[in-house]
Amino acid sequence: MTETYEKQEKILWYIQILLFAVSLYIYFQMGNNEMIQVILAVLSMISLTADRFYFSAKIGQDVYFSYAVAYGVIILFGLILTMDFAGVFHFQVLDTSGRLLWALTPALVLLWKTKFIAFREWDQNQ
Repeated sequence: MTETYEKQEKILWYIQILLFAVSLYIYFQMGNNEMIQVILAVLSMISLTADRFYFSAKIGQDVYFSYAVAYGVIILFGLILTMDFAGVFHFQVLDTSGRLLWALTPALVLLWKTKFIAFREWDQNQ
């Protein structure tokens, strides 16, 4: 049964790779299309949350404190970007640093997932 959840988690990981690629494509080819970038950031945060709480519990993998902190930082970053876009508050820094910030949420989620999956497989092989 654990193998089924690992396969589902890997499919979600492949989808995250596509989300990251699409976010880069939008940034470089379509210019400043924030609405699509917000959707990709929110989908990435949902994917990360599913990985963190659902799949890690079903697979029985321990989540180290450093992974939990990294999860919190990524979610906080994504939520700040999303709330700034929605107009809840406004940070001047987000205007001056460009829109590549939107591609960071899918990138950080992909990095977290890759490290989480890779270390699980590395631990299993030893």
